[in-house]
Amino acid sequence: LPGTAGAAIEVGEAPVARHSGGVGVVTLNRPSKLNALSYPLACELDAVLTQFEADDDVRCVVITGAGPKAFSAGADIHEMAGLSPEELAERQQRRAGFTWHLATLKKPTIGAINGLAYGGAALLSSSLDLRIGCERSSFRF
Repeated sequence: LPGTAGAAIEVGEAPVARHSGGVGVVTLNRPSKLNALSYPLACELDAVLTQFEADDDVRCVVITGAGPKAFSAGADIHEMAGLSPEELAERQQRRAGFTWHLATLKKPTIGAINGLAYGGAALLSSSLDLRIGCERSSFRF
């Protein structure tokens, strides 16, 4: 993010992104929902990763979750309840593209897994180059 060295950017539940010393840090920012990957959050995360990938000052990317309980609870299933099959298929295709983008990012990716990582978040973490956990880390696919 041009001009954001060391600064945090936060908009509602969008991911918080900053970079300093060559490290881009993205924090999934929905602690009240255990950082569930809503469709807007996943799209914003992909956009931030794209910006970090293009920024020569960012040499690696760290992804973590806000709050003490979760890296991420996975996909936000509550938002899917009212969607048509066509909308669900479109979103799934976009999420698959995002996962591929993350897995093939041109910069090293590190997961600071600070709590539970369930479902889609376990998949997301498996797409990272390196995962670092803590005593609260747990994974469920």
